[in-house]
Amino acid sequence: MKNVKVIIDGTQIEVPENTTVLEAAKKLNKIIPTFCYHPKLPIYGGCRMCLVYEKKWKTTIIACGTKVYDGMEIETENEEVKKDRKFILEMLFTRHPLDCPVCDKAGECDLQNWGTYYGPQINNTPFTPFDKIRPEEDWESDYFEFVSNRCVLCLRCVSVCKNVVGADALFQEERGFETVISPDRKPMDTESRCEFCGLCVDICPVGAIIFKPFKFTTRAWLLKETVSYCGMCSLNCPVSIDHDGKKIYRIRSTADLDICCGAYLGYDISEKNRLRGGLFNGNPVSIENAVENTIQLLNRSPNETALILSPYSGNYSLETAKKISEKTGIKLSSSITLTLKPVLDGFYSETGKKYEIPKIEELIDAERVVIIGNDIANTNPVLSYYFHRLNFEGKEIGKDKQITYIGSNPDRILKYFPQIIHGENKDTLKDLENMSFDKKTAVIYSTHFLKGNKAFEAGKILGKLSNKENISIFIVPPERNAFGVYRTIDSLMYLPDIFRKIEEGEIKNVIIIGEDLLEHIDDEYMNSIFSRLENIVTITPFEDGLALSSHIALGSSLWMEEDEEIWGLWGPIRTRSFTNIIQEKNVLNMIYEKLIQKPVAEEMKTEDTLYYDCDYFIYPFIELWDFGYFSKRSDNLMNLKMKNALKERIIKE
Repeated sequence: MKNVKVIIDGTQIEVPENTTVLEAAKKLNKIIPTFCYHPKLPIYGGCRMCLVYEKKWKTTIIACGTKVYDGMEIETENEEVKKDRKFILEMLFTRHPLDCPVCDKAGECDLQNWGTYYGPQINNTPFTPFDKIRPEEDWESDYFEFVSNRCVLCLRCVSVCKNVVGADALFQEERGFETVISPDRKPMDTESRCEFCGLCVDICPVGAIIFKPFKFTTRAWLLKETVSYCGMCSLNCPVSIDHDGKKIYRIRSTADLDICCGAYLGYDISEKNRLRGGLFNGNPVSIENAVENTIQLLNRSPNETALILSPYSGNYSLETAKKISEKTGIKLSSSITLTLKPVLDGFYSETGKKYEIPKIEELIDAERVVIIGNDIANTNPVLSYYFHRLNFEGKEIGKDKQITYIGSNPDRILKYFPQIIHGENKDTLKDLENMSFDKKTAVIYSTHFLKGNKAFEAGKILGKLSNKENISIFIVPPERNAFGVYRTIDSLMYLPDIFRKIEEGEIKNVIIIGEDLLEHIDDEYMNSIFSRLENIVTITPFEDGLALSSHIALGSSLWMEEDEEIWGLWGPIRTRSFTNIIQEKNVLNMIYEKLIQKPVAEEMKTEDTLYYDCDYFIYPFIELWDFGYFSKRSDNLMNLKMKNALKERIIKE
């Protein structure tokens, strides 16, 4: 792309053509105020706050929506520009309530900040406080509240819902001063297309849209911010954790605008039913005591013990678990041997090469998206944000895609009005084989769709497709570090083989990390397995659930409490903890350091796994608010789930 030379406040800069004046000015660290602009939204140009002076045209122009040209001269701080910006602020303050002391946006409000930057505002109009009252709009939601008097009509909330999320759940009602923002249907929590990502709250420049669980709880300037990566699914989106060092008050999106209800509503999992120490036969003990009892068990009977790993654990934890196995000879398994591993092994058996995750650019540039089985807009919601044309710094990226869904449960993906091909289980993949791929296509397979041998056969079909031109294969697990387990542990036993050894009495003790196991196995069969075990040890963040069924339970950490390495869908990332607690990796290290080396321990050999199907496999329907065993501990997510379940029950009756 050709570059052009532009002069901004007397400084010449060279930028690519089609760059906006605003983005060119940013490269010189020029401060230009905005309300309606965001780099990831289409240009709107409604607030007029970004006015700058064009010397050749001898007039003010909007910086956000004007493209530079060669020889352009811009002034960002001349007196006429300052006067215009101050006038716009005066008009906004004229109809804006001075309720900063009770507004949750205070301290991070753009109107507050720009009002301070440009000095005291003077009300030159004869409006009284009663003239500031605008029509109220109740969204009928437990999570979001709209305060019409504070709205500056930037319409960023409407734009982000349409152009980023794709839900199109908000719209502009009425016109002029009577304009309010309204959901497409009410009550919002059960009837609208809202996906509860909270982006409308985060992107609002003022306090017009409020997150109700955060309302009146604290002040922005009292909080610390830790930027980390979400651990609710394998996309590992960047998020901002707002906290006081002990408690999380909210989790927000970063400028990337990649967040879903899993993080936005599910932040409260950090407080509920936490296991901070240990349990021994149901009685509270110190974490050191619980670790010591676990070490004694491993030293006593390592050959009769299996360790079931979690795809939510970080790589440091997995590496320590691998060292524990090498030191003692205990058997390793994981729930991914039912889902992700057979698909990847099937892919390898067909192609002779290991599966490589495509880059996100291949999804952005695709003209067509084919979704197989589980609705990816439910299991990994943010991935669906890339199914339409994107915007960045005034430029359009990618295309609106033709969406095809092959399966039996289309849900949130319906927001894109997809072509639907109904199919059940492995027959779904046959439909995929018969499709023609004349366009650049991204095929997306969610690994919770099939298990065991069916998943292995699915991997073989995906392997065949990968050899065709114009096709990118995205194999997407819901868990945050399923790829990390697959890459780190090369001696995973097939989980049903572990169960068979338990039934035969060969394995008498099981150490379970996390609780994702229960998402795949029938409760009745799982209880029968537990009844055959002499010792159950659980490493879990929660004191309820599996901890209550265990002889020993060790408290561990959640994703926002860990300094870890994760291998997600887009590669390796490092997370940051917002607090100082004993992390899962620390618990495993405490166990490893005191283990006795077993010289006679059998070395685990990597062999081809024989996959087979079992009657006790379960296939729960994953909805937007379902994020494994974590969402069950979130009051926000469970409330949303119960409200929608009640609605469905009423409809059926």
